[in-house]
Amino acid sequence: MDHPRFKCNGCKRDTEFLWLDELDTPEGFKAYQCMDCGCVGVKNVVEALHVPDADICRCGKCGGWMFAAVPCHTCSLIGAK
Repeated sequence: MDHPRFKCNGCKRDTEFLWLDELDTPEGFKAYQCMDCGCVGVKNVVEALHVPDADICRCGKCGGWMFAAVPCHTCSLIGAK
């Protein structure tokens, strides 16, 4: 089974994450557990290492990473104007 790869906030490694789908998270975000250090947290799915750079950009409102083709999930979450 292939697991998504991200940079872990705990151990700082580019590593595989196990999604914790039983936890409720807002659209565009997923709860994870690092398969190296066991760190648990929430990641914006756009930060996955397999997402091509051409598909993402920084949001002009909040500065978070977003998919270029859809509204910013972070702004939707925090209600940015």
